[in-house]
Amino acid sequence: MELTKEIWTQSDYDEFAEYLKTLADEKYKKFSDSLVPGGTQSIGIRVPILRQTAKAISKGDYASFLNCKNNAYREEIMIKGLVMSLIKCDYHEMLGYIKQYVAQITSWETCDIVSFKGLKKHLDEFLNDIEYFIYNENPWIVRFGFKCLMEFYLTDEYIDKVLSYVNSVNSDFYYVQMMQGWLVATAAAKCRDKTMKFLESNDLNATTQNMAVRKIRESLRISKEDKELVLQFKK
Repeated sequence: MELTKEIWTQSDYDEFAEYLKTLADEKYKKFSDSLVPGGTQSIGIRVPILRQTAKAISKGDYASFLNCKNNAYREEIMIKGLVMSLIKCDYHEMLGYIKQYVAQITSWETCDIVSFKGLKKHLDEFLNDIEYFIYNENPWIVRFGFKCLMEFYLTDEYIDKVLSYVNSVNSDFYYVQMMQGWLVATAAAKCRDKTMKFLESNDLNATTQNMAVRKIRESLRISKEDKELVLQFKK
């Protein structure tokens, strides 16, 4: 199917949704569904194909594509998010696309696959807007916010602010706890001293703290000595 179009109609999009079914990998679908139980149904398309598809669409009239109504599959959500992430635009427009995408997130998969790398040019601006995400009532949006902090802000310049935000969210949602733990473990590899001090004293609940400790101990970027050290921080 031709994916780089001058304009997308709803009829074109419905044909596209049928075309996606021809890209299905049944073995991968079973594996993916086992990791993402419940929620939006899947077709079973491998991630590299989703990225290639989004790239082709983004070279055409992506705006009319994004305006088309989805059918029933989470691959559609991911492709639209990937298309949004490829659009070259100013910060205000990018923030609009991010908010549009996060409202559709229904799983860790749809959360984690999309990276708006254009944010690298707008770090201070996005940090001013981060509370919309990490203090949102929707826990998937919270997870996305922490994912962005992990991806773009684990530097000496931002680490104090990042750890302060981690400390301020006491979630009982497993997938938020997991992302917070993953963020802290990544911070331990990149900003070791401040992260170790944070682990020693913070307001994290036991599940989140212990998730961070576990992920540090699983990391290939952490020294053997530090893996032993963090055991004392388990709650």
